[in-house]
Amino acid sequence: MQGGIASHVERIYIQPSDTPQILREQLRRLSKTQVLFILPWEAQRGWRRLLDFEVLRREALRQELAVAWVVEDPARRTLPREAGFTVFTSEAEAEAHLTQAGTFPPPRQPELPPAVRRPWWAEPPRPRTRPTPHPRPVWLLILELGVLLAVLLTVAGVAFLVGPSARIVLVPEGLTYTLVIPVSVDLQVDEVDLQQGLIPSRKVGVEAEAYAEVPATGVGITIAGKAKGTVIFTNLLGQDYPAPAGTIVRTTAGSYPVRFVTTQPVNVPAFGQAPAPIEALEEGPGSNVSAYQINQVESVAGLALRVTNPEPTSGAESSLVPAVTEADQSAAWALAKQQVLAQAYNQMLELLQPGEFLPRQALRIEAVPKEAYTHLVGEQSPKLGLTLRLLVSGQAVSVADAQAVAYQGLATHLPEGYSLTDARFEYGEVAEEDVGPGYFTFYVTAHGYASAKINTTRVWTLVKGQSIAAGSEALMTALPLAQPPEVTITPPWFPFFPRVPLRTEIKIVPGKW
Repeated sequence: MQGGIASHVERIYIQPSDTPQILREQLRRLSKTQVLFILPWEAQRGWRRLLDFEVLRREALRQELAVAWVVEDPARRTLPREAGFTVFTSEAEAEAHLTQAGTFPPPRQPELPPAVRRPWWAEPPRPRTRPTPHPRPVWLLILELGVLLAVLLTVAGVAFLVGPSARIVLVPEGLTYTLVIPVSVDLQVDEVDLQQGLIPSRKVGVEAEAYAEVPATGVGITIAGKAKGTVIFTNLLGQDYPAPAGTIVRTTAGSYPVRFVTTQPVNVPAFGQAPAPIEALEEGPGSNVSAYQINQVESVAGLALRVTNPEPTSGAESSLVPAVTEADQSAAWALAKQQVLAQAYNQMLELLQPGEFLPRQALRIEAVPKEAYTHLVGEQSPKLGLTLRLLVSGQAVSVADAQAVAYQGLATHLPEGYSLTDARFEYGEVAEEDVGPGYFTFYVTAHGYASAKINTTRVWTLVKGQSIAAGSEALMTALPLAQPPEVTITPPWFPFFPRVPLRTEIKIVPGKW
């Protein structure tokens, strides 16, 4: 982090992560000729060597920079001074120096210790003379040649035994097996219990809404149409009597009279009769009356006219129509519930953390904030709609925790003489029955791949010193291998396996599914 004291001075605050190499690169990129390094307390951890300051001094001298230091720790001010820098106790002191002198002094070259002078009374050193070599005897040369030859033969023998190296790659036999392992989710545990197959979970919840419609299955009766017919008016007066349209006539038999209205005006002659068309005032089969049931004229016209119907009235009919039942409400609730749970499940998937999954069958309805049917029970309607809002919760489960329990089950049922080298997992449905000790239990189908165990010491014993063909045959015969061993000898022309264990690399590669 940098900032300027003056236009020609660059101030560099040393951070705990800064090194002399980083600061040297900063000096190389500077355009100003004066630099002030500030070494605070928290950044003094790595500046404990004189060499750290000498690196910066050399770069400053190379670029002809005037460099000074501000060191807050009094115990650390000695090292930059020994490296040739001017050291201040604070930035204020450095600013005061700049105000007075206008510049920082350049770094000084450290003074070399004075040369040691020879005292006046000491004698001058005598020049060294090499001794004159004497000729060596012939027998000594022969002995040395013999020793050299023995050493060369020994080195050649050791190289023959130790020099070659071998790499053996073995693929053991494998088998697969499958187990269905129950995994229980317990809301009270915080970590995986491999012995009981319990894992913790994290509760998530959302509020979701859906609308569902079902056909009405009930039957209701509806009334359609008004009965029509003809009545005969009889005039009791000695003069014509006009009966306007809308004249009301009715029945008198029964507990509830059926009323009709004339649809056309008619003029009834004196002491005579005249027909008139009628229509019931209300819909329904009750307006279908038998002949001679209409015998009353309402209002003032009843004083002058008498009425009867020589034929029955007809036209009013009843029909069966769909109606809402309690079973329809239950069906609509079940359908809307499925839609809400599906929507809530998709929303809760977005709340999962990396490495978690949500068992769909473990969803729970916490509350029903809204439940609105479009029709009541008994209402006539071909369909019944329901708007349903539910507060739904679920338990987010860690995939790693479920796999740990399933892997433990695979390892427990591992065939003898084999080691588990690979596993795959499939997550099934939540158990409907209470089969586990936890809040709910789901099943994990675990597929394991097991490889036969191979002892590397025995491998070495079988091939030590053998030819490549004999050693490979011995390995195929004595060991449970899925394919012939892959042998690489270095150098390639060497025909035998090494006799030194350290020169033989044995690699066991598990087979594939």
